[in-house]
Amino acid sequence: MSHRAITLKQVHKATFPETHRERTENKAIETAEVPGILVFPMAMHIGAPAKPTVKVGDYVKVGTMVGEAQGVISANVHASVSGEVISIEERDINDRKIECVIVKNDEQYTEEPAYPEAGETVEGALIPELIRRAGIAGMGGAQFPTDVKMSPEDNVKIDTLIINGAECEPYSTSDLRTLIEYADEVIEGVRIIDEVFDVEKIYFGLEDDMMEAAEVLREKTKDVEKIEIKVLTAQYPQGSEKQLIENCTGRQVPSGGLPSDVGCVVSNVGTYRAIYHAVRLGKPLVERVTTITGTPIAEPKNLLVRIGTQIDDLIDQCGGFQEPPRKVINGGPMMGQAIKDGSIPISKGTTHVTFMTAEEVNSDERMDCIRCAECLNVCPVSLQPILISNAFERGDIEAAKELGAMDCIECGNCSFICPSNIPLLENIRKSKQAIKEMEAQA
Repeated sequence: MSHRAITLKQVHKATFPETHRERTENKAIETAEVPGILVFPMAMHIGAPAKPTVKVGDYVKVGTMVGEAQGVISANVHASVSGEVISIEERDINDRKIECVIVKNDEQYTEEPAYPEAGETVEGALIPELIRRAGIAGMGGAQFPTDVKMSPEDNVKIDTLIINGAECEPYSTSDLRTLIEYADEVIEGVRIIDEVFDVEKIYFGLEDDMMEAAEVLREKTKDVEKIEIKVLTAQYPQGSEKQLIENCTGRQVPSGGLPSDVGCVVSNVGTYRAIYHAVRLGKPLVERVTTITGTPIAEPKNLLVRIGTQIDDLIDQCGGFQEPPRKVINGGPMMGQAIKDGSIPISKGTTHVTFMTAEEVNSDERMDCIRCAECLNVCPVSLQPILISNAFERGDIEAAKELGAMDCIECGNCSFICPSNIPLLENIRKSKQAIKEMEAQA
């Protein structure tokens, strides 16, 4: 079997936002300076928040667990520096009150011992446990606890791994640089998960503006027949799980279903690098690559950042501001969330932070829906965003549920395309939260 990059015909339920990667796509990853104070939220993952395992005055090391997972869908949290716990308090993070452990860095970086079970030979059954112990959650933004994905059920056959490198947000280059500079670690992480599932096929899904990464991967995996490098059209949201599965395999995940329902496991490239660190080196998740970018930033960079570093502490390392920012987004303009200040810490899912000028921020006033149906045309999961939004605004949460709000992947295509500036994504996100609260009370 020849091993080459392949460009496929794909499903086009997408938008094509202008990309702004030129300022960071060719910049090598730099190690970020570590600040004096770090903030560790107990909810850097989907599911139940972790419970603090330390108290004020405790001494922690790099890799000390400061928050323990609660239940199946949860994740451990670890200190990324050594030092003293100086506070445990609630903070506003992305419009949520989240309990946080605050650590004062002693700048010694004393490390916890590596997991004794880790190494070059680890039994497949132990791998999900090491991943859970390391607190790994999806690093492409979704932050779903990775050990749950990697724990095969007896009645489910996983035959395909998909490594999600389709970095479709228009500013982010953290996945691109991870693939170019840490390809060996990512590939070893993939080999580790293949030891769990023994799959028939492995796909690296990339976009067609990531050819340097495709060439690196092709060269490093040329002797592995089950691996294919699939180069897909650069469109948004190419990196959404269900769309990537369809464009790589032709399979369609049913409404309300999971990738495992069609024999697939999908995880981000950074997640596989973290798996390598946990299983081969015995280290928990304490760092990630994050892009700091946008027109106001004097020197946009790709940084290897210790989790818990506050965004404010990274701005000076990027030359400060060359002009005042009007908007700061934790993530990108399509799917990210606007933040009010720079005290938000880098978390497990922070792929990038985007700063935008007043000219770049769409400040047009909201108008009435003109019934253009563009939000329906670009929805990758074939929802009716305007109807869900309308149901939420009139308080009919049951109708929003019946319209499929919970199937929304929160890609932001609908808000991006809407000529009336209706906050469709924001309303659907609020609908999903209201549905969860309604079901919890039932």
